[in-house]
Amino acid sequence: MTLNDFRARLKSGNVAGWYIFGGEEDYLKRHYRGELSRAVLTDDAFEMFNHSVFDGQEMTLAAFRDALYAPPMMSDYKLIEWRHADLDKMKESDRSLLLDLASAREDYPYAIVAITALSDGFETGTDKRPSKLYTKLSSDFDILVFDKSTDSQLLSWLKKHFDAEGIAVDVSTVQAMLFRVGHSMQVLANELEKLCAYAKANGKSAVTVADVNDICSTTVECDAFAISNAIIEKNMEKAFLALTDMKQQRVEPPVVLAQLAKTYSELLSISLLIDEGRDADDIAEIMKFHPYRLKLYMSAAKKMGTKRLSASLESLIKTDTASKMGGIGGYKAVEMFITQNI
Repeated sequence: MTLNDFRARLKSGNVAGWYIFGGEEDYLKRHYRGELSRAVLTDDAFEMFNHSVFDGQEMTLAAFRDALYAPPMMSDYKLIEWRHADLDKMKESDRSLLLDLASAREDYPYAIVAITALSDGFETGTDKRPSKLYTKLSSDFDILVFDKSTDSQLLSWLKKHFDAEGIAVDVSTVQAMLFRVGHSMQVLANELEKLCAYAKANGKSAVTVADVNDICSTTVECDAFAISNAIIEKNMEKAFLALTDMKQQRVEPPVVLAQLAKTYSELLSISLLIDEGRDADDIAEIMKFHPYRLKLYMSAAKKMGTKRLSASLESLIKTDTASKMGGIGGYKAVEMFITQNI
């Protein structure tokens, strides 16, 4: 079943069916599970009678069957949900019983079933090569698979939600948000809400890259670039703060040196590509960089220049070699390099 097919059912109000929501994107699974619930449970007074919810391993097929047998109260339909289901690890006897009940679903025309699988609890395979379990279940279930969203999809989704809030954003702002916050739709939704609340509280009709950097929380995905960001900003204070944080996390000095080497190597590669006359699109394709990150690196590479970047990378290699040959090592070597090159 495609998402467009499911949306059409929601729009028509004819949502009868047995559904499985699978895939890695938990935010979308919760969203469309909620849409289904709102379409089925239209009377709050009788919701407790017409909504059965089972969670994870607490669900038993006996309880599921009992909920299936009981007809709805003052409604044409009832909704039976199994959330956080691990379909891959079901006992074969339970799986057979579930399939038996599903194959007889016409005996329970009033029952709408929604199973929301854990992100790693239902291996679906691919369109061309679906998994054996997917193939088995698809004969009696309408299966919706929500894969992780691409950058392009996330940027479009963010823009759409900012527009709905009446807050203007440009491409750079949503790219900066994706870079700083990460790719979790739930975390992005929370940070988007913070930005909109901030803008409205301060009478602003738009949010900017500066607002994103001031308001949005960083994630591990972004923090991994903390010392790299300090380098491209040529901000020594930030570099030492990042280094202090790495010390507290017991990151070994050779690992820090390796990360510095990676950053300078990337900057040098970008600088050489710029020298060749390559544009941003070419460099993005070659380097496989996030657009916002590439913009920062290109700006830094232009300011530092190929000669200086090459010298810094050579100095870093010498620092690493010296630390391994009995010279100045540890964090002292890292600190000296930062002091001399930022």
